[in-house]
Amino acid sequence: MDHLKKYISEINDFPKKGIVFKDLNPIYKEPKIWNELMLPLQKLISNKKPDYIAGIEARGFIAASALAFKLGLGFITIRKPNKLPGKVMGINYKLEYGEDRLEIQQNIIEKDSKVILLDDLLATGGTSGAAGNLIKKTGANLIGYAFLVELTELRGRENLDSNLFVESLIKY
Repeated sequence: MDHLKKYISEINDFPKKGIVFKDLNPIYKEPKIWNELMLPLQKLISNKKPDYIAGIEARGFIAASALAFKLGLGFITIRKPNKLPGKVMGINYKLEYGEDRLEIQQNIIEKDSKVILLDDLLATGGTSGAAGNLIKKTGANLIGYAFLVELTELRGRENLDSNLFVESLIKY
C-alpha cells in the first residue's frame, strides 16, 4: 500500500502549527485508487462478519459508510457533542492540549451486536480509544479497529484495546 502515499497530500501546520496533516481527498477523487485502498478493508470486514461499522466524525464517515453500504451492514455515527438528535450517551477523553467528548445515540446499537470501528487515521489513539469505549458502553461488542492511515511514531495502537485486532493500510 506504500505506493498509494503519492496520492496523499501533506499540509504543514494544519489544523494547528506543528501538525503535518495527511489529506486523503486526492484518493477519494480517484475511483480506481480509492477502490484499491478500500479492497483490503472490505475483505477484512467481510471475514470478521460484524453487524455494524462505526465511523468517527467527520472523515471517518467517508470510508465507514461506503464499506457499510457495500457490505450490507449498518452504519453507526460517532459524533462531537450536540450533533445528534434524541437521547445520547457520551464519553469525555483527554487530548494532548485539553479535553474533548464523543457521543452516540442511545439504543442505536443492539446489545451484544458486533461492531468494527473504522476511521481515516490512527495517530495517538485518543479519539479512537474513546470511541471504542463508547461502543462498549452501549452494550455492543467492539471486535476491532480499522484505519486507512497510521502514524506509527505516535504509537496510537498502545491506547487501543490490545485484545482486539487493529488493522491499518498505509503506515508512516
